[in-house]
Amino acid sequence: MDLKLYYSPGACSLASHIVLEELGFPYTTQKLNLLEGEQRKPEYLKLNPMGRVPTLVVDGKPLTENPAILTFLGGAFPQKGLWPKETWAQAMLLSALSWCSNTMHPAYGHVLRPGRYADDTAAQESVKAKGRENFGEYLKMVDGWLGQTPKWMMGEQFTVGDPYLLVFYRWGNRNGFPVKQLANYTRHTNALLGRPAVRKVMADEGITLD
Repeated sequence: MDLKLYYSPGACSLASHIVLEELGFPYTTQKLNLLEGEQRKPEYLKLNPMGRVPTLVVDGKPLTENPAILTFLGGAFPQKGLWPKETWAQAMLLSALSWCSNTMHPAYGHVLRPGRYADDTAAQESVKAKGRENFGEYLKMVDGWLGQTPKWMMGEQFTVGDPYLLVFYRWGNRNGFPVKQLANYTRHTNALLGRPAVRKVMADEGITLD
């Protein structure tokens, strides 16, 4: 199987990048500079017409969106134990991945890029303020959720979902959200930072928690 990940340093593609490294299976990467608009170049749009990251090309076929990529990677390498065996646990993990992608990520998008959602400058400030409010609440929700588990998102088992939570903790930390006051979320993040695959990917992307 040939795997190639298109990513941008520190973007949500970090989750898929970490999982690829955790698998220990050979893969290649292509870094995209979003600020320079490389995601909108024709050759990339052929792979991902939405012009977003991540995109995972599997034997020449592109797969987009973190929930889909993470589900594929977990299922394609069952021997690695990153995807639950029981159907109910699989459904619960997919529910969590979908929430991260469909609810938590867009809230941060309102903070970072309010111009996507309103043209008027005053309206953009309102969008940004509401985004900060929502994203802050979602961070607290994750903290409460992790307080009910012994170690990882799904309990004792490390899964493809855990690196996704690191993305939002890091974004919050870099944008003035008091994430370090969230004891459970911080515990989870520190456990992730202790994993060799996480440290390697962050070094390869040239990013830190701050």
